[in-house]
Amino acid sequence: MSRTCALVAILLGGGLAGELALHLFEPRLALSWSYAHLGRHPALPALACVLVVACLALVPRAWCSRPSREPLRPVRSSRVVALGLAGWVGVAVLGLLYPVRPISIDPVAFLGAIDKNAVDNGRWHLLLWTLGHLAEVFRPLVRTPVFLRILNAGFATVALVALAGCARRLARSRGEAVAITALAWSAFGVCQLAIGYLDIYPSVLAFATVYMWLGLAVLGGGFHPVWAFVVGAIAPFWYIGLALLAPSLIVIAAGVLRRAGGTRRLAGAAGAALAVAGLATIPRFGRPFAWGAFVKAAAAASDWGDRPNWARGPLLPWHYVLTGTHLRELAHTFLLIDGVGVLLAAGAGLWLVCADPEGRRAPAFHFLLALAATYLAYVVVMDPVFGAFGDWDLFSYGAAFTSLVGGYAFIRWGRACPRPFAVVLALALATAGVHLLARLNALDVELTRHMAESPDHIR
Repeated sequence: MSRTCALVAILLGGGLAGELALHLFEPRLALSWSYAHLGRHPALPALACVLVVACLALVPRAWCSRPSREPLRPVRSSRVVALGLAGWVGVAVLGLLYPVRPISIDPVAFLGAIDKNAVDNGRWHLLLWTLGHLAEVFRPLVRTPVFLRILNAGFATVALVALAGCARRLARSRGEAVAITALAWSAFGVCQLAIGYLDIYPSVLAFATVYMWLGLAVLGGGFHPVWAFVVGAIAPFWYIGLALLAPSLIVIAAGVLRRAGGTRRLAGAAGAALAVAGLATIPRFGRPFAWGAFVKAAAAASDWGDRPNWARGPLLPWHYVLTGTHLRELAHTFLLIDGVGVLLAAGAGLWLVCADPEGRRAPAFHFLLALAATYLAYVVVMDPVFGAFGDWDLFSYGAAFTSLVGGYAFIRWGRACPRPFAVVLALALATAGVHLLARLNALDVELTRHMAESPDHIR
């Protein structure tokens, strides 16, 4: 094993062990909301230890097995649909039995907007219009909260299927596909949104993951770029934060232009995207291409007005961005949403850039890197009005970006460094699993203490 492989293995293993230690020992730090509360039930610490031992014993053996090394085979669309429908039922039942308890007023406001069928928030333009009309159709049959949890289970299932599809696009073998999928599915920002979450973010996650799958398919030469461009164009009208997808369209465009007939295909994709983005303003504004009115409505919905010692608009003031308080909040935000994925993206990603010329030149890596970098900038400057803890779900869907870029870089490292890879993979899955034991459906535990650790920005 080379020195570089050993160094990366030590760094990743040490980082993952540190995350495990936070969960198992639960030190009382200035901010603790990202890793507590494994001790909320007497059985959870023991279960966490069993999970770690089981992963370390079973994952390396499974990774080295013959089925894991087999190449990927095509999957029939009918099978994907059947498994997706079955998954929707399972996720919906789980969410109805164990719904997430809200920690902010957002779910109440969301439910009220849907009940009134009120298209009055520019940030959720098409989302409110679509869900409001659907809820009106089904209201005689089912209460709105139940309907929305079932619908969100469908969105979450789409996201899970799309993430598995992305993993297949990035992998060479069945084992690699399973590993990337497991890392993505176990990210807290993905998993928590799938369990009875009553807010907009499961649908946002679905949009983001479907777009990623389409983008990887286009770059792999399997799809016409029109599909990725259309989803990327309409996504911000569904939820304004999905404007984060726009920079990655440049990577797709560059990949398309390198192929024969790329200019013609790209022109067709851009024209279709422009048309769809124009039609998207009709539901609220009554006319196409009302982009100016849309931007004004979105800006008005994002402006909380004058706040003492704070800023107007949706962004944090620079005097706060550059403080140690904000840096600590960022660290805990990333640890909560996808600590494992962020660590793998940083550690294995640095190795990929420095030591894997083929990997760093891959269009898929550029695409995922564009998404992850834009998301990082968004988390740094966006104002979580209810505090970093209270507004954690504002950044939740970014777990799809961090887990995939981290999983891809990690798999690339594993191809070059196979000896330590299986053990580090086992530790990564164990860490993600323990994190879910500690935080899944537990954000309301000791809510007062954690809200005090990360106060809101309204007052």
